[in-house]
Amino acid sequence: MRGKLVVGAVLCLTIHGLASASQEPVDAASKAIEALRRNAPIIRELAGMGALDQEMRTRFLALRQNASDEDRRALDGVWAREFEPIDQQHVMRLKALLNGRGWFTAEQVGDRASAAAFAIVIHSNDVEFQREALAKMEALSADQRPSGYAILFDRMAVEDGRPQRYGTQRPECLDGKHARPKSIEDPSHLDARRRSAGLQPFDEYLALLDKMYGRCSPPA
Repeated sequence: MRGKLVVGAVLCLTIHGLASASQEPVDAASKAIEALRRNAPIIRELAGMGALDQEMRTRFLALRQNASDEDRRALDGVWAREFEPIDQQHVMRLKALLNGRGWFTAEQVGDRASAAAFAIVIHSNDVEFQREALAKMEALSADQRPSGYAILFDRMAVEDGRPQRYGTQRPECLDGKHARPKSIEDPSHLDARRRSAGLQPFDEYLALLDKMYGRCSPPA
């Protein structure tokens, strides 16, 4: 009898332990779902703007990639006339959504909506808005920052006349190929910094630019 009681007690403790262990992920899932439910309208809006932002650029770059210099100039005119106003509308709306709050993290709105917000910022011509967005990102812990943080950091460094840290902006053009920018912090450790920011090695990045944009042209 005593043995049965001991076994029964152990079994009860084991079942109780399993119940306690299984409750934690359930609670975490419930909290995550509730956060997403609260933010559902913002998630839909950001994701919609981000999808349009990316689709515009994908189709436009496909047309521009192998076009002649003359055709590229004509296509750039189409972009300025037809697509830049859409970018400006997105920027104005994102400014309103971010007013009085921090950056949209993936935990709050999901990866896709957070990435969409970043795409709108990085494609904006409003430098002050970009500075404000960077400040919001820098207020977050490193693991909460969007994956494109390094790109915006470099963008502001170029605007301020400082060397880039990650080499993501304004590559040189050598013989129709993209090449390393001239002003880079501590070039010998560039790939280590890129790796810490979740970016691919720099040579792979240049090859990607050549594939995406086709031949480059030196600045006039």
